[in-house]
Amino acid sequence: MPRHHLDIAILGGGLAGNLMARQLRQTFPHLTVGMFEKRESTSFKVGESTVEVTGNYLIRRLGLGNYLTKHHIVKNGLRFFFDQENRQAPLIDMSEIGGIEQPFHKSFQLDRSRLETDLQQMNQEDGIELHLGSRVSDLRLSSDSSPHQFSVRTTSKHWNVQSRWLIDASGRSSVLARQENLRTPKSHHTLAAVWGRFRNVTNLDEVGPETFRQRVHGTSRHSSTTHFCYPGYWIWFIPLGHNIVSVGIVMERPGSWQDRLRKTDGFLEFLRQHHAAWSLLQEADLLDIGSYHHLTYGTRQYFSQNRWGLTGEAAAFTDPFYSPGSDFIALENDLLTNMIRYEEEGTSAQYLQNLVNRSNDYMHFRYEASMRLYRNLYSLFGSYELLKLKWQLDFPSYYHIWLSEFMQDLHLNEEFLAQKIQEQQPVLNALSNFSQLFQKVERHLRETKTFFRGNLGNFTNAVEGVEWLEEVGQPQTPRQFFTRLHEIFNRSQEQANQLLGTNKMEYPLPLSHFLTLQPSA
Repeated sequence: MPRHHLDIAILGGGLAGNLMARQLRQTFPHLTVGMFEKRESTSFKVGESTVEVTGNYLIRRLGLGNYLTKHHIVKNGLRFFFDQENRQAPLIDMSEIGGIEQPFHKSFQLDRSRLETDLQQMNQEDGIELHLGSRVSDLRLSSDSSPHQFSVRTTSKHWNVQSRWLIDASGRSSVLARQENLRTPKSHHTLAAVWGRFRNVTNLDEVGPETFRQRVHGTSRHSSTTHFCYPGYWIWFIPLGHNIVSVGIVMERPGSWQDRLRKTDGFLEFLRQHHAAWSLLQEADLLDIGSYHHLTYGTRQYFSQNRWGLTGEAAAFTDPFYSPGSDFIALENDLLTNMIRYEEEGTSAQYLQNLVNRSNDYMHFRYEASMRLYRNLYSLFGSYELLKLKWQLDFPSYYHIWLSEFMQDLHLNEEFLAQKIQEQQPVLNALSNFSQLFQKVERHLRETKTFFRGNLGNFTNAVEGVEWLEEVGQPQTPRQFFTRLHEIFNRSQEQANQLLGTNKMEYPLPLSHFLTLQPSA
């Protein structure tokens, strides 16, 4: 018989909900947790690629390292290929950015359907009350110390539930967010996506002559998340195992996007126009297709002092280019668990209110920082020189700031949260300044008709110039932190000026130059 009273109810049994349930059960084994999923079984879902914050969360926090290594694919980083303007360059001639050895910090390519099925089983065995094929309605949030209430209906029964905490992990259905009018569309960054699973895709590790394979020192391109990059859009290839590869298109709207791309014929015809990508698909069979007409959205609120919260796509979504979606799940699940821990310890209502406020502000900051990596920058993706410039800022910044903080659990320290929120504007200023700089370089390359000049025959090691990867996650003094950030920023500024042909500055520039918002060029 289902429980009518729960300590914690999770709406949604997908990736975010299952990871939340596992974390709660491991952290609070004495609490009753129920998970309610409207589907009766898991299915193919987009969002297979993770990056290093998620990898650390799955291994260190949830103890899933052995399971993931055995049943999924250890990822060989992000990889980027660049084409000629006519989109007809052979793959082996394309310029490339990618790793030449397995990354020191692990991430994974996930078969989402298998992972969610396996997590559901693990969670049930661990005492989570799982209800598949259950529809939640009549949701009534509490505004005081009384429990939240909702109704649950399956094909065979109907019952009412009360829960002290309520967590919305219902994905884009966003049950709670829609009811409370929390969703905020982002009209200034409009993206659409279409994707499919293919069987018998040509293995990237079997393409080309030996010289092409040795360019990456014999490591696996196939296990990377591969991006074929074009002005205004990109095409992904992500291996899922069992001879299945996820292939998708993400594109700005307006632009080249047409709704016919969401249909099988339109999707395949568009891929067929790209010689390199299509060369991997000529013998492949399309198994299924999915699409989103609107990818990006935000939320007005992630967490409430009234003991509810959002996680994963029930909350917000930025952009899939650097695969950050599951990083946000890790952060939101951690912050929610932290709030529940403090409430369980009997902290005061005022303290919990302050913690909720800081956690909300931090997630809004993280969301906006992520958005500034992509907004108004899709048009430069088609240039090897430009994306190399951008990558060599974004990659070391992600490791030095976000990954290092997560590995040290600094986001669970209230003083650290308060400091990050207080200092967020200089960080956002720096991201805006570099965005303007990259757009300036793009205009210069287009005006001089050199936008595509580097797209053939070049290779860049993805970790070039970043010799300190094994130090990530170790404590640093503020001086050490800002010294390295200073080096990262100056390197990017100098490379940008070289592309502009105006490299007359005296380096290094002071850190304040980057952290103070510069006038638009």
